[in-house]
Amino acid sequence: MRIQGKLRLGYFPLPVSEARRVRTWLCCPASAYSAIDPCIGDGTAFSEIAGGISARRYGVELDAYRAELAAIVVDELIHGDCLEVHCPVESAGLLFLNPPYDWTIGATRSERTERVFLAHTYRWLKVGGVLILVVPAAHVRECGEILTSQFKDTRVFRLTDPECVRYRQVVVLAKRRSRREREQLRDNEIVARRAQSANVGGNYERLTPLGDIATPSYDPRWRRCQTGIPRPST
Repeated sequence: MRIQGKLRLGYFPLPVSEARRVRTWLCCPASAYSAIDPCIGDGTAFSEIAGGISARRYGVELDAYRAELAAIVVDELIHGDCLEVHCPVESAGLLFLNPPYDWTIGATRSERTERVFLAHTYRWLKVGGVLILVVPAAHVRECGEILTSQFKDTRVFRLTDPECVRYRQVVVLAKRRSRREREQLRDNEIVARRAQSANVGGNYERLTPLGDIATPSYDPRWRRCQTGIPRPST
């Protein structure tokens, strides 16, 4: 997958069929809320997930051609590198993250890009905000520390579109914890949750598939005092 990923700049868009299934888990409010996709591609999946008049949609895309397409379906788009974009902390009600699948090469160590992008963007979510993370099952492991400490009500589903099966993709749905909830986490709970994340790759075939019908359980509620427009870093 890595060679092919490099040829595609790590771009593995979520099929529309899967985006529609994800949408069934969202209880989208009638009042306005902010949603952001830091690796938006052409915007097709994001527009399915965060469609509707109540969502104010923001996107970031590195590829010029895909950025031009995505600009049509969002309220504001930044053509640039997600890792050089900063959004006000706790400003978004929904974060849809389908990051590049590869390794970053650092001065002292290499890291999976899935973790790097999650670490950079999760702070943009407000307390109770919804994370939708699409990654290969084997690399949920690298995201486990952040998912355990920063998120609750976490569910992991196996994607069933043939292209997703080819790359063993899963979707992680979760809600952002408050500081108090993070402080109340017990050591044994942290160990257990991180072990669950580490085992997702090995349990891929046994994961529940993302179905067409779901009980809406994730509400990207919006607070007026915490809205903001993502801006490039200086």
